[in-house]
Amino acid sequence: MEMVRRIEWRRNWFLIGLVVGVLLYAFSGPLDEVNARTDAPGSGLLSLAGPIGVGLLFFGVVGILTLVAARVLGPIAAKSATNRRLMQGLGAAILLLAFVFLPWYYDIFPYATLYKLTIALQWVMVIIGINLLTGYTGQISLGQGAFFAIGGYTLGIASFHEWSLPWAISLLIAPVITGILGFLVGIPSLRLKGPYLALATLAFAVIVMPIAKRFEEFTGGVQGIAMFGKIKLWDVFADHSDYFWYYLSLAAAVLMLVFVWNIMHGRIGRALIAIRDNEIAASAMGVNVALYKTTVFGIAAAFAGFAGAVNAAVIQFASPDQYSTLVSIRVFVGAVIGGVASVPGAVFGGLFTQFIPDIAADVSKAAADAVQAVILIVFMYAMRGGFAGFVVQTWHYGRRGVQLLRPAASREPATEASAAASAPSPSGSE
Repeated sequence: MEMVRRIEWRRNWFLIGLVVGVLLYAFSGPLDEVNARTDAPGSGLLSLAGPIGVGLLFFGVVGILTLVAARVLGPIAAKSATNRRLMQGLGAAILLLAFVFLPWYYDIFPYATLYKLTIALQWVMVIIGINLLTGYTGQISLGQGAFFAIGGYTLGIASFHEWSLPWAISLLIAPVITGILGFLVGIPSLRLKGPYLALATLAFAVIVMPIAKRFEEFTGGVQGIAMFGKIKLWDVFADHSDYFWYYLSLAAAVLMLVFVWNIMHGRIGRALIAIRDNEIAASAMGVNVALYKTTVFGIAAAFAGFAGAVNAAVIQFASPDQYSTLVSIRVFVGAVIGGVASVPGAVFGGLFTQFIPDIAADVSKAAADAVQAVILIVFMYAMRGGFAGFVVQTWHYGRRGVQLLRPAASREPATEASAAASAPSPSGSE
């Protein structure tokens, strides 16, 4: 028991999780067979062994690789800022290459299809805008789903319903329209902060569905705008449309990530962080708070609008039901899970947003939302800074040195204290 009490559970949970994950994954097959043969209450919980085991294996492997990198590459990165930037560039290049060649090996991952990966990259576009808006500027927005919907309807209306613009032109028009709308929405939000701003932006997301249903002559009403077979790709991509949309989404996501990264590592990024930390102090230093806040609103809205347009092109349909308020909640949760003030965290947040509902539905179709809630609670408890925060904390932990056990408590101070208590008092009587 003394050994168990000395284990550093908080710092090494992923190492313990790796061991537990291996065991759960190894026994998931027999447990599924037992679950199929019995109808006892609670037997369905046995089917959770496989998904839980895969999740623990993933975080265990990521944690161990981060520790190894911290021990091997950490001293090199610490020598100079140039080395550190080279290491960051190397990591980004490896991640990019993984996504570039992903269409050739995605089938080794459960639940993954090329279509779902394409949609996940579109969530990445929305989430990186939320990271810029919320994580770096401190403005909580729950209205990104509205701009996502406007982008989708812009493509449908401009190219296939009211006008006949080329779909590529409509893709470029969508972020312009949503960016302008985002800038205008940001103006009244200058007087709102915290939960009041969140509610105001959420209200903007709520009214999209009723407006889309009301103006039926433009949006198609509840039936939406069908684009099946109307999007004609160039001859080179005609027989590989799924690959075309994947690489288009990947290229757009990479450009947005690089754009935000450059913003945050320059003068504008320092101004945004100053606004987030203290608006009054930032204004006193000459930062135009109103201009920066409204501009960031516009940029985040433009990202969401372009993602919505590409999403509508991939699905080839736009209707009010697919743009419910839940979209805004899902992408915000994805931003928090990935790391709300992290550019690379947006990638994990996009994958989380797309695949966690599938995993939850596989665990329990009747209580998929409850399963997602449990997963979210576990994530927030284990990784309070999101996935990116987990990687950063593990890196620093590896640099300081891995410590599996707490130091054993010394018994000498206690012995000396007891001896001093039993000694006679100098002023005591004989």
